[in-house]
Amino acid sequence: MTVDDQRIRQINPPRYERVAYDLNGRSWLGQLWAGMTTPPRLRLLEDWILILPGGLQIIVPRGFVTDGASIPRALWWLLSPFGVLLEGGIVHDFGYQYGYLLAPYRIDQPWNLASLRLRAEYAAIYGPTIPVYVGKGQGFYDDLLQEVTVDLTGASAQAWAARSALRLFGMLAWCRYRSLGPAAFTTNSLHIPGVDSDGRALA
Repeated sequence: MTVDDQRIRQINPPRYERVAYDLNGRSWLGQLWAGMTTPPRLRLLEDWILILPGGLQIIVPRGFVTDGASIPRALWWLLSPFGVLLEGGIVHDFGYQYGYLLAPYRIDQPWNLASLRLRAEYAAIYGPTIPVYVGKGQGFYDDLLQEVTVDLTGASAQAWAARSALRLFGMLAWCRYRSLGPAAFTTNSLHIPGVDSDGRALA
């Protein structure tokens, strides 16, 4: 195995557009509050493909909406959500929202039962992909943010800081997604099911 095979790589850098704020109908105070508390969001314009160590491809589909790394606004002077943490933040957001990642489905490849069961239940929705890492916990996705960031950008200090903050403060978001599904905080941008902490489908 080469050094490259042990690192996370991307087929293409993520291409995205900004999702516009909609403050119509809000009072002046409501507009100010929304501006302070609602993070900017980005929508992917094409599928973004990562290759994990060992060769498994991960697809974050076109149309997925992310707020990048979920950094509190007061800390943006130190860690930008759309700076070196962006790529790690995208895949981390996907894992938190849905409770799994997506990979290209191949009939000749062995998959675990949770992945196969979920794909069989929603085959028309998943199309040529299959959910993977179903049932992995919060720590798996926090670690993945760090690994993606380091391997793609080399920003080890920022990646460590983001992972440490997520370990301390990410549990609320993780648990809310596992109980309420992908629309727990905003909308389910891909209209695919999430899973609870046991890997059972959530709308």
